[in-house]
Amino acid sequence: MVNTAQLPAHQLLDVLYPPQGAASPTDAQAATALTNFLNLLVGIDAKHTRKQLSLDYLASQVFSKTRLLHKDSEKVAYCRSHLNIAVRQLRLLINQVSSPLTLSSLEPYSSILRDYIFDLGEVVPFLERNNPGFVYLSGGKNSNVHSWEVYLLSRGLIYQSAFRGSGPQFDHKTAQITAIFALRQALELRFERLVSVYPIDKNGRGPKLRHGFHQKFITTHTQYFDAPGVDFPKIQKVYDWCSEVVHLAYQPFAWQTEWALEIAEQLLRPRKPVKGQAWNIAGSVEIIDVVAMQDAYEVYFLENYDHGSWRMMRHRPEALIKNWHSSMQMMAPDYRSAGLSIAAKRSKNNNVMSSGDGKRFVRWFAAGALGFGLGWIASTKRSAAQESLMARPNGEDG
Repeated sequence: MVNTAQLPAHQLLDVLYPPQGAASPTDAQAATALTNFLNLLVGIDAKHTRKQLSLDYLASQVFSKTRLLHKDSEKVAYCRSHLNIAVRQLRLLINQVSSPLTLSSLEPYSSILRDYIFDLGEVVPFLERNNPGFVYLSGGKNSNVHSWEVYLLSRGLIYQSAFRGSGPQFDHKTAQITAIFALRQALELRFERLVSVYPIDKNGRGPKLRHGFHQKFITTHTQYFDAPGVDFPKIQKVYDWCSEVVHLAYQPFAWQTEWALEIAEQLLRPRKPVKGQAWNIAGSVEIIDVVAMQDAYEVYFLENYDHGSWRMMRHRPEALIKNWHSSMQMMAPDYRSAGLSIAAKRSKNNNVMSSGDGKRFVRWFAAGALGFGLGWIASTKRSAAQESLMARPNGEDG
């Protein structure tokens, strides 16, 4: 029988949330419990991460779409990456706590520290599965977000738009969910407004673009964007992860939200002001040639959107722009047809299929059905991760 009082995770929990009838912890006990918990994680991280993992590799693991992991190598890569970032973000969090560390200085961080404790219960035990007698934690938490909670969040936002009271506006869990909703929207708007070309059809309506349309254009046309310190591929991973959380509605790991914000701020925060120069709130990116960039986007849109006739409306992008003048903001006089290149590709594919004996079509159909099934599996909630260790493609090292 394991004495849970000796486990670092339980020691920290008992400091943050003392058992009923127990004496209030001292400042020394609070500092010791937090130090012991961090040291436990640092030791396990060092044991299982014997070489430095690149941030690109870690981002591909931490923010990849949910899926079932079947091989031990995939599970190890997933758990190792999450633990590595958890240690990184926990250290940053501890640095925010006022020094010297006391029980009262720790109290405002109790909810997020509790999340670290329970979230790592899905990671640490698997890494230490071959360590006889190792016990990390006795207990767990429910990470699923019920539709009722999402409704309460929506209702709270509506009420707050009419009246702002005193005190915290949301409880801990819904504050995290709201942050991801808002971060996704902020990234989506910034990508769209870096381009600032708006196709309008004959009814005055815009197109229904798939998610990531503007991001894909920017990452494939980087010659128009001067963005030192902005890692667009990594930001794309964060955006895709935010979209998954929004659609599947689960509470993410504590460290994911913090690191996602850090990465997204590369794009969302302006550059530091330069003495003698004007400061721009959208200054993280400079567009080198606005006219050429917007010309390229119009071609990209017409080639990659599958139907309709469109007039292009141009606005000033949310970025640093030299030599901007009002004549650049304009509505094109003519409508242009979209989807011609897509139609040509479809016609070519149809010809290939019809010229065969039908077997190729059957194989394509079967592959499509299999893909649908795998896609459905991939949408399973993270709350099942304790049994199946769901997540993340790529089992190799960074």
